[in-house]
Amino acid sequence: MHAQRTLVDEIVAVVGSELILRSEVEHQAQQMYVQGYVDENNFDAICTVLEDMVFQKMMLSQAQFDSLKVSDDQVNQELDRRVQYFIQQIGGREKLELYLNKSIEQMKDDFRESIKNQLLVNQMQQKITGNLKVTPSEVKDFYKSIPQDSLPYVPAEVQIGQIVMIPPIRDEEKARVKKELNEIRDQILSGSKFSLKARIYSEDPGSAEKGGELGFLRREDLVPDFAGVAFSLKEGEVSEVIETEYGFHIIQLIEKRGEMANFRHILMKPKVSSTDMLKAEMKLDSIYRAIKFNEITFQRAAELYSMDEDTRNNGGLLINYSDGGTRFSIDDLDAYTYQYVSGLKTGEMTKPVAYEMSGGKKAVRVLFLVSRTEPHVASLTTDYQRISNAALAFKQNKAMEDWVFSKQDELYVRINEAFKDCKFKIKWFDKKYQN
Repeated sequence: MHAQRTLVDEIVAVVGSELILRSEVEHQAQQMYVQGYVDENNFDAICTVLEDMVFQKMMLSQAQFDSLKVSDDQVNQELDRRVQYFIQQIGGREKLELYLNKSIEQMKDDFRESIKNQLLVNQMQQKITGNLKVTPSEVKDFYKSIPQDSLPYVPAEVQIGQIVMIPPIRDEEKARVKKELNEIRDQILSGSKFSLKARIYSEDPGSAEKGGELGFLRREDLVPDFAGVAFSLKEGEVSEVIETEYGFHIIQLIEKRGEMANFRHILMKPKVSSTDMLKAEMKLDSIYRAIKFNEITFQRAAELYSMDEDTRNNGGLLINYSDGGTRFSIDDLDAYTYQYVSGLKTGEMTKPVAYEMSGGKKAVRVLFLVSRTEPHVASLTTDYQRISNAALAFKQNKAMEDWVFSKQDELYVRINEAFKDCKFKIKWFDKKYQN
């Protein structure tokens, strides 16, 4: 049966000396179906995958011709990153090996060549499109070129400002936590299992249930205070108690591979006293009242008083890190923020409310609804950043198409006639492409 399946596979495209098989195209299209992007057996999806694979092969060929290089360290880092992602998704190294019916090292060997090629393709694509930008006039022209009935529909969006007060943690509370963590460290050094102590005592919900294990990470994946100590450890060694923005830790190095390493840690967070939380709330309440009675603007108060470094210099505006803008669709808001701003009108604030910052610190903040847009058809006035991003993507795609066109006399490309009805970006079946 397997031999028969191999026999009916066919070559659907040739790029230079590289072949693209129908099975490869159908496999990638099936992945798009599994991920919910397309309907099953979608011909347009198969066409898109095929053309993308042709582009990839062309860029790989050019990268090799241009002598672009990818180091072994780069390949190993990318392999480690992907393996770690799979381990996290499936729930452990052993489960992944069982699922694949092969060792992690065998899996890396299987993927090494394809990862190297992908990194070369990425370099080539960056060489072609990396320096492209769009001017305001180009954004405007791009917007005008879109037929009115084809303009995207934008869901309801909000802009939100915040002023944050972070109450101090008392020295005696820090001393208490450090003492307790040192006692746990002593027990580990005397023979107790680090992983068991992590499950019992660690306040890091992401790793405690895994015995404190963080998985393979690069130095830049960690906050500097943690990374500096963690990467200086020997395998099996347990660090002294260290402090980071998240609290106090002890760290154990499990294994180091090149520029990546796997660690366990136990995190304990010193607690803010109820008295200090109340003082922060009272201080923020006085700022809230000053804004409410027009003694100061919200933006100016955020710049002067907010203790959140990410938003203070932006007039308090929250940043949507998915696109770098300041607008959020209602669906993008976390439940806690949505709970407080959903009932606000533009220009209104919440009273001071307690919340937990991303690093786990307890704080108090007021939220300010800067603007709210109802669901609407995209326009330059309300959606400039969104349209600018689309214009840049269009310009990059055009640059790629121009690059492909410029290579027509240098690189042999032939696509199977069975795909003649595909709506390709490039007219592959024109005679000029059929070398």
